[in-house]
Amino acid sequence: MSADPITTAQQWNDRPPRPVPLEAPVTGALLCPPDHFDVVDVRNAHMEGQIGTIDQELAWNQWLGLADAIESVGLSVHLLESHEQLVDAVFTANPSLVINDGEGIPRAIIGRMSHSNRRPESSLHRQALEKIGLPCQEIADQVEGCWEGNGDTLRHPGWALIWCGVGSRSDIDCHLEVGRMLDLEVAILQLPDPDFYHLDTALTLLDDRRAAYVPAAFDETGRALLETAFDGLIEVDDQEARDVLAGNLWCPDGEHVLMSAGAPVTQSRLNSEGFQVVEIETGEFLKSGGSVFCMRQEIRA
Repeated sequence: MSADPITTAQQWNDRPPRPVPLEAPVTGALLCPPDHFDVVDVRNAHMEGQIGTIDQELAWNQWLGLADAIESVGLSVHLLESHEQLVDAVFTANPSLVINDGEGIPRAIIGRMSHSNRRPESSLHRQALEKIGLPCQEIADQVEGCWEGNGDTLRHPGWALIWCGVGSRSDIDCHLEVGRMLDLEVAILQLPDPDFYHLDTALTLLDDRRAAYVPAAFDETGRALLETAFDGLIEVDDQEARDVLAGNLWCPDGEHVLMSAGAPVTQSRLNSEGFQVVEIETGEFLKSGGSVFCMRQEIRA
């Protein structure tokens, strides 16, 4: 693994990542029941005007729909313990990362949340993941900064590489340390648009050669890098991405795509590429700036 991140198309061409021939598959997802889910303050653009508006019964029904959809594609559902004061714990993508390392072996890294009231979630993730059988590591204390797990760190299927978002939530030094820990190359994408505060709101890796992305979420350098790295880029409709987080997709198996309902343009584009789209109503969670990908941490074994 190089100590320097890949940030440009030219760097990608100069040192493309190495393939990983055998990887542990996704077998399930870690979810947190929305017992205490609420919007109590504003921490991203989607939360404006949403404090105190959550319909708890509807949120529960939508969360159950997500759990059912995950099981319908053959995956197991694992549960994270909920706590009254942890209103954002339903977004399990952020306090940890479960990922294949440079040899294709599943590993778990515990996140460093940028908001203080989410930091207790990290210990809950450690407990849940270790119970499942995934040993957990943490970023070394001497490395400064925040790092919000799977929300800003996406593994390129079949390649020894992670795509990393740098914006308001995760710092580049932490990304580089995670790459070192996992023996993976690091590709950096800047996130200048506040609507797309995590990388997972704007980029989904569908398989080793195709991805879905929101072009406006990235700067010119980032778009050029993505266009070079992928043979096929499926453009997520910009308005759907902003209104229903249509870019917050999850493709656990290279075949099924779980996504927010209400994004017909993006769904049609995915269908035309041969993906089986599973629509899920997530309207209550959109009020907090999260949808399908945000609400699950994938489990590998």
